[in-house]
Order: sequence, then structure tokens, then C-alpha cells
Amino acid sequence: MGLTVYYYSTRPLAPAEADTIRRAAEVANEGRTWLGCEPVHFFPSDPVGHLLGGSKANLQPHPDDAASAARSELPDGTTRDMLDVLCQLSRDHAIDWALSHDYNTDLGFIRAGVCDGDVLAQIEAFADLGDALGDDALGDFDLE
Repeated sequence: MGLTVYYYSTRPLAPAEADTIRRAAEVANEGRTWLGCEPVHFFPSDPVGHLLGGSKANLQPHPDDAASAARSELPDGTTRDMLDVLCQLSRDHAIDWALSHDYNTDLGFIRAGVCDGDVLAQIEAFADLGDALGDDALGDFDLE
């Protein structure tokens, strides 16, 4: 079970700038298992040059995936971490993001590295739901 959060650059980017941001996202994604949410990644740019990406929150990971993540001893990448990466990219590359998800096409923005409060509240609610479902869903499995 999951929900996808989409992000779209508010301005078109030159191909070299888009490539730089893609590489920066890959670096920023490192060091996490990304069990709770897919890492920040981008689809092919639209014809105008906007970057569009999406990250699916994984509210109930498969027990085998959870066990593998636990063995890695890396922190989990969550929806909160995904937002942190987008905020970092916004700050470091002067890029703003329009955000949406499967049930709200006008969620809000990240501007100058700052996430709108409403966006943060909705994403945090999803993260909290995932935490609650994860505790219940994985409680019967021994992850060691």
C-alpha cells in the first residue's frame, strides 16, 4: 500500500542544469534504505524542460524487504527525508518545486528550500500513518 508524492520544477531548466540536479539528488539519497519511501528521482524532462519526479510512500513494506533493511543498519528513507532532499535541492540549486500527490493535484510548494506548512502537515500525516501501520504490520515478524 502506498501513495505517490509528485514534484515538478516551477521553471524550465537547461539540460545541463537538470543533469546537475539529477546527480545532486542521487548523492543526497545515499546512506538510507528507502524502505518507507522511494528516494527522490526524476522522470524524463517534459518538452519544455521542467523536471518531474515522484516518490511512492511505502506504508506497509514487505517483511522480507523490512528484514533486509534492518540488516543493512542504515536509517530508513521516509517521506520526511524525501522532502528534506527536495528542500536541499531547492536551496542548493535555486529551484522551486510544486508538489502534488495521488489525491491532491495542488498540494503546495517548496520555495527557496522551505516547504509550505500545509505540504509538511500532509506529508507528516502520511509518514505517521506509515509508522503506525508499519508497527502493526511488522509486529508479528522477527526481523533479526
